[in-house]
Amino acid sequence: MKTGCCHSKLIHQTDRHAICINPGCENYLGHTSANIDYSKWKNTFAAVALTFLLLFSFDDFSKENKEQYTLALLLPTQHEILTIARVQKELKTQEVMCPKEVLAQIKIESANLTSSLFRRTNNMFGMRYPFNRKTTASGIYITSLDSIVYGSRDELKKFRRFESYAVFNTWKASIADYKLWQEHYFNVSERYLEFIGKNYAEDPFYVAKIRQAASLPQLK
Repeated sequence: MKTGCCHSKLIHQTDRHAICINPGCENYLGHTSANIDYSKWKNTFAAVALTFLLLFSFDDFSKENKEQYTLALLLPTQHEILTIARVQKELKTQEVMCPKEVLAQIKIESANLTSSLFRRTNNMFGMRYPFNRKTTASGIYITSLDSIVYGSRDELKKFRRFESYAVFNTWKASIADYKLWQEHYFNVSERYLEFIGKNYAEDPFYVAKIRQAASLPQLK
């Protein structure tokens, strides 16, 4: 079948919509209309994925660098049976701060582990790909293309202008990434010292004295 915008056969068909992948079309990488038999699409998935990958590499944002990317076009997949109890146990195992509150956050963000984003990307928190801290993410899910691009942080930087989410190899990796997020943005020691400085002593140098004492060798 042909696209409805440029009348070519260069189409990337997902389970929800069709995308024009004709680089000569004004609607390149935009939504288009196409009447494609989904069962036939499954049989030609590998060929279309390869064609799309080759065309994708010629887009403006990749011309500056000739590195190759692993692109996975998403189709429904089977996942292991996961329960809230297992997630709760993993939060404690990984020593995530405030596990009760974080579990509630997971329930909301993943619709009790049933959301499409979670099932496709193992992303339990709806996290964007982090470019300024450590992460366990292995790729980016580009929502407009309904596709995943795998790569290193430097390779994925050129996709920052796309609306996207972080992709994880496992749901446990998603929790590990949230732990890294907590450690990056919530320094418990600094918050504790700030609290002590405001509420414990009148000495304005009290916190500085604690810092100095904490760095001294322990007495035997």
